[in-house]
Amino acid sequence: MKLKTIFVFATILFCANLNAQTNQGKCNVNISDYGRTVTFGYLVAYYVEFKNDSKKSVDGIYFTTKFYNNNGDVLSTKTESFNSNNLIDPIATGFTKKIARAPRVKGASKIAFTINKVHFTDGTSCQ
Repeated sequence: MKLKTIFVFATILFCANLNAQTNQGKCNVNISDYGRTVTFGYLVAYYVEFKNDSKKSVDGIYFTTKFYNNNGDVLSTKTESFNSNNLIDPIATGFTKKIARAPRVKGASKIAFTINKVHFTDGTSCQ
């Protein structure tokens, strides 16, 4: 009886994750946290927090954001970036940086990020 219960529970967990959207990091820079605000049928805002686990400071992150509806269908894809400047410091090794955006995507309720390229303060980049 216990084995059957464990099997049913494991099957449910496996099937629930088939359509799950996942975030993908690159070059030891990962998405450590994110959130979104959905109101009146629009995804109106989100934040994403990047964690730098590399051995260099990061001054640029180029990433793709995908917006999904409740069925897991992609509604919109946007290529975006974070770049440090005079007002925004680079992401030092072991630290995080949170950025916020206001995309206004109709029907979106889920979001996923993929880091495409990381640029370091020493001038090198990783793709």
